[in-house]
Amino acid sequence: MPLPRFWEFAHLTDNLKNMGWVDAIPRAGKLYIGGLHALYQKPDLFEKGGITHIVSVIDFDIYENGAFEQYEHLMLRVDDDPNEELLKHFKQTSAFIDAALKGGGGVFVHCAMGKSRSAAVVCAYLMWKDKVSPQEALKQVCEGRPVCSPNPGFMEQLGVYSEILKAGDDTKADEVYQHWLKNRFTGNAWVWDKRGREAKL
Repeated sequence: MPLPRFWEFAHLTDNLKNMGWVDAIPRAGKLYIGGLHALYQKPDLFEKGGITHIVSVIDFDIYENGAFEQYEHLMLRVDDDPNEELLKHFKQTSAFIDAALKGGGGVFVHCAMGKSRSAAVVCAYLMWKDKVSPQEALKQVCEGRPVCSPNPGFMEQLGVYSEILKAGDDTKADEVYQHWLKNRFTGNAWVWDKRGREAKL
């Protein structure tokens, strides 16, 4: 990881971020969520939590030069932008998390701050595993890490993922996905924000 990017996050205080280093997801076994800084500064918490697998959802490669080779890892190069497509990765991330937990391991899912991208991935897993809605999944995630708040684009994609999971078969699921892909909304951050506020009215 480029040193300037590391210090950009490491020098922020936990009080400012209102986040823990490694937060457990309630009622989900050894599933944890957090920010990038935990990887570099709190290896003791990883050992204590029995973490063996890492899901990195971030826009640059942190595994260069053999970094963190003691963990099994899944790397997704995704920016925290509501126009980014995270939906296409949910099947892979959920399978990776589930296999690790079933094998007795622990999983740490992180993005830069442990708030948006990582929260969306964990929500998708809970939706798939426990057949809950996006809102129910996020509520559970926030029990362990209250700051979690996927950006509006990712929340929309979790809604589409819920429809995919209810589709019944692969053909219908793909129809839901292709319809969303063809008609999806894109725009800058303030337009997404305005759209989200209007939807709540």
